[in-house]
Amino acid sequence: MGRLENKIAVVTGATSGIGEAVSLMYVKEGAKVVCVGRNAEKGNELVKKIEAIGGEGSFVQCDLRKFEDIEKLKAAVDEKYDHVDILFNSAGVLVHKPFLEQNKEDFDLIMETNYRAYVWTMQAFIPGMVAAGKGSIINVASISSIWPELNSYFYGAMKAAVTNLSRNVAKEFARQGIRINCILPGPINTGMTPDFIKNSKEAQQGMIDTVCMVGRLGEPDDIAYPAVYLGSDESSFVTGTNIVVDGGVCISN
Repeated sequence: MGRLENKIAVVTGATSGIGEAVSLMYVKEGAKVVCVGRNAEKGNELVKKIEAIGGEGSFVQCDLRKFEDIEKLKAAVDEKYDHVDILFNSAGVLVHKPFLEQNKEDFDLIMETNYRAYVWTMQAFIPGMVAAGKGSIINVASISSIWPELNSYFYGAMKAAVTNLSRNVAKEFARQGIRINCILPGPINTGMTPDFIKNSKEAQQGMIDTVCMVGRLGEPDDIAYPAVYLGSDESSFVTGTNIVVDGGVCISN
């Protein structure tokens, strides 16, 4: 029996990177997963991968920057399942520029995707968790929320907002059986890695050199493992906390 046997999970940002890795690992651990993203082609391909390993998954196309899309997502989940056990929020965008070059459009994009969407999805699914008397929400933040990182100013600020929001909402709903925690990834090898790093072996090595523990970039599965723990009953006494997964970046700088 898997660690998430028969649990229902909603995973945002599921069509790539961390969200895809979490969706697949959740299925391997026995969960039924609703995969959420904007790219229908990638979403349907993910469902095929899930079915290929004998799991149950579905895809809901959703732009989390639009409130009406989140309402449609909630309705689609309610039509398929009578409750949700896990909400894993990983949708995100990164604008990597010097501070004085970041503009209103950059700010709005990051705020709407990396913060406001988390607020709305939590508001959408918490009432059902309260009715069921249980639930786990896992929000993906970043070490940028606790550790200064050049050129990631709006990104880091919104990730810090996510960690603060999560702790405060965790306090409100703890006695109703809802656990809310954050995972703070460090340098993870995903599509969000800035192009100047992807295209430069020197820049890649420079990033790897910041990792004091393993001498490599993290992989999406490095985030999926703690996501399984936080979604499982093993973490039933854990709420309002941040789990840093960065290979030691924050302690080596």
